[in-house]
Amino acid sequence: MIARGTGALAAALVAAGLAAPAAGAEPLRLRADALAGTPSPVGLLVLEGDGELDEWLTAEGLVWLGAGAGVGERAEPGTDGDALVMALRARGLGGRAEGRLGRMVVTSGALRPLHVDGVAGRVRLPHRIDAEAFAGVPIAPGAESRSWDWVAGGRVGRRLGDWGGAGLALLERRDAGRLAVRELGLDGSAAIGRHDVRGKVALDLIDGGLPAAALAELAAATRRGAVRGEVFTTYRSPSHLVPATSLFSVLGDVPSVHGGVRGTWRAAPRLDVGGDAGLRVLDGAVAEQVSARATLRLDDRGRGAVIAELRRAGAEDGGWTGARVAGRVPLAGAWRLASELELVVPDEDRGRGRLWPWAMAAAAWSRGPWDAAVAIEASASAEERGRLDALCRVSRRWEAP
Repeated sequence: MIARGTGALAAALVAAGLAAPAAGAEPLRLRADALAGTPSPVGLLVLEGDGELDEWLTAEGLVWLGAGAGVGERAEPGTDGDALVMALRARGLGGRAEGRLGRMVVTSGALRPLHVDGVAGRVRLPHRIDAEAFAGVPIAPGAESRSWDWVAGGRVGRRLGDWGGAGLALLERRDAGRLAVRELGLDGSAAIGRHDVRGKVALDLIDGGLPAAALAELAAATRRGAVRGEVFTTYRSPSHLVPATSLFSVLGDVPSVHGGVRGTWRAAPRLDVGGDAGLRVLDGAVAEQVSARATLRLDDRGRGAVIAELRRAGAEDGGWTGARVAGRVPLAGAWRLASELELVVPDEDRGRGRLWPWAMAAAAWSRGPWDAAVAIEASASAEERGRLDALCRVSRRWEAP
C-alpha cells in the first residue's frame, strides 16, 4: 500500500511520464482540476493523465494532490495527497491480450469491484473463450498497511456468437492472513431480436456451508418501435459492496431487494418520456419506489435540454414525494448555463416545515485548454433549516507535441 505523502511523488511520476517523447505515438494528455468550495473553506487539486508511450504501451493516472477542510485552527487532518489510479497497460497479439500493472480498479464479471496495487491481465483464446486474472494488495484509504493482505481472482467466459455470453469467476481475499472474502460469481447475457436478457449472481463461500447470495441481478427488456420496456429485480448485501475496513461497515449487513418495471418512449425526435415503478424490501419493511421523467433536448446533439421529473420514495420511518425541473443551455461563444429546482414534501415534517426546497444555478466557460465553472446551491431539509453552498472549478489541459 502506498504510504501517506506519496501522492506528490506519484504526481511527479505522471508528469514525468507525460513529458517523455512520444516516439511517434498519439500525444500524451494531462489535465489538472482545482476546486474550492464553501461553507468551510475546502480545496482540492486533481491531476489526471493518459496517453500512449508506445504502440503497445499506454499509461494512465489519477492523483489527488491534496485536500483541506478548514483553515488555521479549523484545519482537519488527512489532507495529504494520494494516487487513485496509477497504471501501465500493455497490449499484444493483435489486441487479443492485455495486461495492467500498478494501482487500479479491477472489475470481473459478477465479482465486487476492487481497488488494488497489483497486476491484472486478460486474453482471448480460441473457440470464443475469454480468460482474465488479477492479484495484488487491497487498497483501504486511511488504514495502515498490514502483512499478508492480498487478493486474487479470475474469470473464464465464453462468447455465444454475436448475441450473448456467459462467465464464471472466483475471488479470494485475505486480511492479515485470515480469510475475509471467498466468492463465486456467475454472469450471462443474451440479445435475441428485440429482446434482451441479462443476469448475474455472486455467492458467498466463506462460511463453508451452503452458498449465500451476496449480489443478484436479473433483467429482461424488449423493444417495440419507439417503446422500450424492462422488468428487473436486484438483491444487494452491503458486505459485498463495502470493505470490512470501511467506516460504513458499522451500518451493518442488512440486504435489500428492489424489483419492478421501467419503460421509455421516444415520443418525438427530441422528446423522451419514461418512468419506473417498483418495491424495495429492507430488513422486512416494504416501501414503494415510483418515478416519471421527461427530457426535451434543445438540439440534435443534446447539449441543451429541459428535464422534468416526479418521484415518490417510501420508507418505514417516513417517505417523501418530490418534483424536479432542470435545464442546461449552451450560449453563443464559450458559455453554458444550467439550473435545477427541487421541491420535496415529506410524509413527516419533523418540525421543519411541510416543504423542503433545493435550488442550484451554475455557469461554465471554456476557451482553448482552459475550463472554468461556478455553482451555487441553496436548500432546506429535516437536518438544516437553511444552507447555502458554492463550488468553483478551474481546469487546464496539456498535450505533448
